[in-house]
Amino acid sequence: MKKLAIFDMAGTTIDDRDEVYRVLREATEREGARYSDDEFQQYMGTEKKYAIGQLLTIGGVEATDEVVDKAWEWFRAELRRTYTENPPVPLHGVEDALRGLRNRGVKVALTTGFSREIADIILGAMGWEVGTTIDASCTGDEVSMGRPEPFMIQDVMRQTGITDPADVISAGDTAADIESARRAGVTSVGVLTGHLTSENFADLGADIVLPSIAELPAHEVMSE
Repeated sequence: MKKLAIFDMAGTTIDDRDEVYRVLREATEREGARYSDDEFQQYMGTEKKYAIGQLLTIGGVEATDEVVDKAWEWFRAELRRTYTENPPVPLHGVEDALRGLRNRGVKVALTTGFSREIADIILGAMGWEVGTTIDASCTGDEVSMGRPEPFMIQDVMRQTGITDPADVISAGDTAADIESARRAGVTSVGVLTGHLTSENFADLGADIVLPSIAELPAHEVMSE
């Protein structure tokens, strides 16, 4: 049985009504960036300031520090506002799944492309706490590079004292989640609560594809 289960936040464990992607897109389009939906999707799940810089560039805007910082500050303020006024909620069955895993002795951790500031607003609104709901968390601004690099996965492994990647499973709803898990050498799970299909995840090389996180505790990988 796996000893550590790692989950993405928006689209995987929480329903934020896709606000993060609305705000991310608006933050870059306000600066004049224009790009396709497919180009935008490439940066779902990545650290958000990094995503802003990349989207500005592919959208035809020179991503100077000044422009990136301006878009980033607007993004943070707008996301803080919308999450405070209308907080995200857990996706159906997720809290039961997290509780079930922890009751069986599996450590549970969250990783996210959000900054710590935004992640704490979300966690506070839902009443999720380290030691009660989860065992560890790591945000995109707490490592040198976010997804698709493996550093957030490695950080929560360190926090929970898990050293063998074979003991770890990491789930998310984006391509960046799967690539991050692959680079970390852990079992990757794609969930269909975001914008990708089973075929998309198969093309990405996901080890497992599930309708939602709620299905994970009953999966054979958690009893092997």
